Amino acid sequence: MSKEIVVNVGDTQTRIAIVEDGKLAELYIEDAENKRTIGNLYLGRIRKVMPSIQAAFVDIGQEQDAFLHFSDLADNLPYLIEYLDLDTPKVEKVDVPAGGKDWDKRPSDLLNRGQEILVQITKEPISNKGSRISTDLSLAGRFLVLVPLQNYVAVSRKITEEKERRRLKALAGSLVPDNFGVIVRTVAEDRDAKSLDKDLKLLMERWRRVENKLQEKPSAPALIHEDVDMASSIIRDQFSEEYDRLLVDHENLYHSIRSYVRAVAPSMIDCVELHDGDDPVFEAAGIQQGADRAFKDRVELPSGGYLFIEQTEAMHVVDVNSGRSGKGKSQAENSLSVNMEAARVIARQIRLRDLGGIIVVDFIDLRNEDDKKKVYQELKDGFEDDRAITKVLPMSDFGLVEITRQRLRPSITTTFSSADGDSEEENDTGNTPRKLQKAERKIQRLQQEVEKREEEVERLRQQSSSGDPDAKQKIERMRQKIRELEQQVEEARAEARNSASKQAAPSDNGEAATPPSDVQPAKELPAPDEFVDALEQWITDHQDQHRSITIQVHPFTAAFLRRPVPTYPTRWFMKHLVRVHLETDDDLDPQSFRVVNAQGEVLADA
Repeated sequence: MSKEIVVNVGDTQTRIAIVEDGKLAELYIEDAENKRTIGNLYLGRIRKVMPSIQAAFVDIGQEQDAFLHFSDLADNLPYLIEYLDLDTPKVEKVDVPAGGKDWDKRPSDLLNRGQEILVQITKEPISNKGSRISTDLSLAGRFLVLVPLQNYVAVSRKITEEKERRRLKALAGSLVPDNFGVIVRTVAEDRDAKSLDKDLKLLMERWRRVENKLQEKPSAPALIHEDVDMASSIIRDQFSEEYDRLLVDHENLYHSIRSYVRAVAPSMIDCVELHDGDDPVFEAAGIQQGADRAFKDRVELPSGGYLFIEQTEAMHVVDVNSGRSGKGKSQAENSLSVNMEAARVIARQIRLRDLGGIIVVDFIDLRNEDDKKKVYQELKDGFEDDRAITKVLPMSDFGLVEITRQRLRPSITTTFSSADGDSEEENDTGNTPRKLQKAERKIQRLQQEVEKREEEVERLRQQSSSGDPDAKQKIERMRQKIRELEQQVEEARAEARNSASKQAAPSDNGEAATPPSDVQPAKELPAPDEFVDALEQWITDHQDQHRSITIQVHPFTAAFLRRPVPTYPTRWFMKHLVRVHLETDDDLDPQSFRVVNAQGEVLADA
């Protein structure tokens, strides 16, 4: 089976696709409002302890209190409490005995209202339920999982060869420090001591940062450690030798991924590719249509039948219909054929949409018991490559099949309404037109090129100051190239505005659709001449002190500063050799600005 990972980085969200044999198998979307939180460590405060339901509710700073079931309390709970009570928390200061649980107190005797406790998110909030958390803390790396305040070495069950299991267990046991446990991951199979040791050192550095944060005595609730984002976690956990390609359309992320892969799996460095065409990367990879279908209630089957996939408060329901299929077949043959086809598509759609919890499938009625078993087996086989824990029950007398699937976060169809990552609240009119996507993609690519040229000018400026006679001529040629690129950016923006205006044309009900918020309106903004002069004067006065700054302004002001060709930031760079990054802040007055340096320190607030 050929497999690849495709990553699309937009201005507001990131989409990651897992492709198997040319077909979209899994789709993940992450934005600022829906960031991955699984693996994050929080210092929480216990709000309630409820022995009647064997659980406690913990305030970790989210909208709903997190749910801590007593079954998610680690065996080392007393030592974790002792660790948090230390003036300077250090794992080495706690005497953790080898072996399993050595305490017999009830959890309700160890947990008290108002008590601070260190927890880790294992399941993200869903609907009106808060996050599910655990005190079984761990930090995941490429080859190992570090478990503080434990004394054990475990090996992934997916490594089945007994000799290799013994080798890895002995190797990991010789590397891990006292009072730390470690789990050897599946991808560590056949790896040498150097690879494991390097991964362990990175994990230990990460844990030391956690301890440093705890030693600052933060007030609960507080985020102590933030795990990697969605794209990084998928690359860390899944990208292995069984993948043929990792295709990414963002240059900075591309170089970051290559650096990571070069460090952990040098043999796979050539599998990482940069998409630099004008077509969106999902279209170039041939998976955009598959992503679009994941957000439709009705899914067509090749034979002419179709599925309806609907969500209720308690479960997801799938209805199988024969539709136009069955020409030249008996009723029994047609029912079996449609059900077998539906079973394959249902398994793929459940993985693609990341549906979890209880799923009920209403197949077309079958009378023959052997036919029922065939459909059941076909459905089970469809989940063989699913990483989520899935259980499928045999078909009932009414043609119903019940499925339970591990749910760690809301499905993408619950959170988003389109394959482009638009949220349900933001997009009621359908997907963004393809022309607008291409224009936005072109703007992004050109702006990255401008940034590269600006960095080159800065490098040449340093050469000029060191006496290079040709540097000044090179700088002038580079500035001319920047002006040409800025002209191309403006043309691409005009194309985006044109596409947006078409989208905003009156719809069938006579109302005008709203153009995307990140496309600037065609109407010209009034020129705040005094404001621009004040900004440039600040840059002029401080050009010898700060070569790179961030200026925060109101969104309307930012639109004005980016509108001319070349833009004001580019003009200031070419004139003063100061790189200016614009950030928007709705709370600022349109005639005011704030200057921030690379360390986040405010340099001016005018």
